Amino acid sequence: MMRIRNAALAVCGVVALAACGGVQGSTDPQGGGSGFSPTTSGPIQIGVLITDTRAETARNGVGIVSPYRDAAHAMIEAVNARGGVKDRKLEVVDEAIDFSSPNHDTAFEAVCQRFTKDKNVQAVVYDGLIYNDSFNSCLSKAGVPILFMGQMGSPVGDETDLKNYPGVIAVNAVSMDDRVKSIMNKAIAAKYLPSGSKIGVVIEDCPYNDRVYDSTLKPLADKAGVELVKAGVKCAHGYADNGPTLALIQSLALKFKSEDIDSVMFLTLYENGLVYYFAQGAHAQKWSPQYLLFHPQGGAGSMKLYPVDQLTNMRGFGGMPDVDVTQPPAPSAAQAKVRTECLADARTAGLGVQKITDQITVFQACDAIRLLQLGLTNSGGLGGTEKLVPGIEKIGTDFVSALTLNGATKFGPGRHTGMELTAASSYDPACKCFSYNTQPAPVG
Repeated sequence: MMRIRNAALAVCGVVALAACGGVQGSTDPQGGGSGFSPTTSGPIQIGVLITDTRAETARNGVGIVSPYRDAAHAMIEAVNARGGVKDRKLEVVDEAIDFSSPNHDTAFEAVCQRFTKDKNVQAVVYDGLIYNDSFNSCLSKAGVPILFMGQMGSPVGDETDLKNYPGVIAVNAVSMDDRVKSIMNKAIAAKYLPSGSKIGVVIEDCPYNDRVYDSTLKPLADKAGVELVKAGVKCAHGYADNGPTLALIQSLALKFKSEDIDSVMFLTLYENGLVYYFAQGAHAQKWSPQYLLFHPQGGAGSMKLYPVDQLTNMRGFGGMPDVDVTQPPAPSAAQAKVRTECLADARTAGLGVQKITDQITVFQACDAIRLLQLGLTNSGGLGGTEKLVPGIEKIGTDFVSALTLNGATKFGPGRHTGMELTAASSYDPACKCFSYNTQPAPVG
C-alpha cells in the first residue's frame, strides 16, 4: 500500500503525493536458514537497509533516495569513534530495496539471503518505508533481529505478528492493536465518539488488519455503542497494485457520505497515504467527516496538502510531537540532551541538518542505533535474536527517545514496540494549527 511521507515526516519529499509503499507478503517464505551463532570477536556486522525511490523520482518527480543511510552511517561512526561496543567496532553492510520493484516479496527475499548467507550480519537496521512480512519471516528464521528506524510511530503489524517475529523491534512505533486502542479509548474519553456514532473503516485487507478489526476494534466499538461500516482495499504485493487502490480510496468518500457516516478511520500501516487520497475525495463531495487518526496532519508541511475543511475535524491520538502538532511542546531536559548529542554526531559526520525534516531523520536513525548499542552492551556484544533481543528487553523504561512524547519508551519480554505515551490532538481554528488537548497517557 502506498503511503505519503510528506515534509513533516521527511521520507518521500516535501510535497510527495504518492510515495513509499508497504507490502505484505506470504507468512511462510524461504527463510535464511537456522543455526545462527553470534560472532564473538572482530567487527560486529550490522545490515543497513534503505529504500531506493529514484525510479519513482524519474517517473513522477515525487520520490527521493531514502535519507536514512547517511544518518545511520553517521550514528554508527559515532559509536565506533567512542570505542564501539565491548571493544568491537560496528561494520556496516549496506543494502537497498527498490521501491518500484514489481514484486517486493521476491526483492526482500534476495536482500535477506545476502544479509544472512553472503554476509553474517548480527542485526539489521531498516528505514521501514516498506513493511514486508516475508522479510520479517526470513530474518526471524535466520535468527537475525531487525530494528525499524523510520516508522515514525506507525504500527508494524499486530500483536500476532510481533509474537511470530520475535526479532522485530520497533524503536518508536506501536503495534496495530495498540494504535487502535489509543484511537478508540482516547476518542471515547474525549467525547469525540458518543454512543450511536458511525465509523467508516477503510481497511487494507492484510491478515493483521483483519485480525485487529475482529479482535480489537470491533469489541471496543460494540462496548461503546459505536457502529462500524467496513470498506476494504487490496493488500498490495508490489508497486503496480497501488494505482487501482488509490482510485478506490477516493471513491469511498461518496459511499460513506451516502451511508451517513460521521467518522472515518484507516486500518492500515500507511495511514498518511490513505487519508490524503480519501480527503481529496471527501473535499470533492463537499463533505467533512471526523477523522480518527493516529497522527493528524499537524506539521506545517502536511497541512499545506489539505483543504482547510478536511483539517478542521481531524483528531489525532499519537505520541510523536513533531508529527502530531504544529508547535511541539518543549522536550524534557533528558530528551533535549539526547537530541543535542544526536545532532552533534550528525554534524561531525558532515551531514547538513538545517530543517526540521533533517532533524527528524537524524533522530530516527539516532534512536535506532542508540538502542542497538545499548542492547549489544547488555548482551556482551553478541548479536542475533537469541542474545540481542533480551539485551534490548533489559532496557525497560531507561531508554530516552529523541522523538516520542516526553522521550518515554518501554521495552521488556513480549514488549518490542517502544512508544509508551500518546495524547489526543485536534485542529484549532484560532491559530490554524494542531495542538494537544489532553495530557500524555499510556498508549492503550
